[in-house]
Amino acid sequence: MKKHGSERNRGIEPTKNRIMDAAQMLFAKKGFDATRVQEIADIAEVNKAMIYYYFKDKDALLYAVVERIIKGIKDAIPRYLEEEDNTIDGLETFLDFYIEYLAQNSSFVRLMAWEILSGKHIQSLAMDYFMPMFFLMREKIAKGVDSGQIRPVSPEHTIFSIVGMNVFYTIALPLIQILLGGDPLSAEMLSKRKEEVKAFVMKGLLPFEDRRRI
Repeated sequence: MKKHGSERNRGIEPTKNRIMDAAQMLFAKKGFDATRVQEIADIAEVNKAMIYYYFKDKDALLYAVVERIIKGIKDAIPRYLEEEDNTIDGLETFLDFYIEYLAQNSSFVRLMAWEILSGKHIQSLAMDYFMPMFFLMREKIAKGVDSGQIRPVSPEHTIFSIVGMNVFYTIALPLIQILLGGDPLSAEMLSKRKEEVKAFVMKGLLPFEDRRRI
């Protein structure tokens, strides 16, 4: 009996995701150059040929891993900042999502640290994934400034500050655990982190006469 395409392809996406999960973990732990394709295959429990079936080479696998995570953030920017009439309220909601998202994908943050330090793929990663997201976020903040909801700030440096304070918390988890004496990603500590970051950012962005709302 001839199998339908959906039956024939059943299990393909889970296999592809297992490969990307394994690659993300190893790239984050060892860096791109130190990770061998065979190691990825072993952890994903597939043969090496299966990796090349889905991905042209190890570089293509890296880009797929990055795209998967970045898409979640890029899709969230218009969702949170356009559903709210008030840019500040939308940004506050986005921050809540962003902090949680980085916590859930902490290995991706470490992976990007390796990539930034090595510089090997950063040009193409920036052009293909980060610049579109950066321009979108910059547009939303600039619109808030133009409407008077956000005080006159540099949208670019606002983005750098928001990313920096959240990426550091995620990438420095072992250090923060020692300093705070607990799991930085526990529900209680992550909730506290969200509260503090949102208060800090909102106070920095609100017009001076509106800061009493925080």
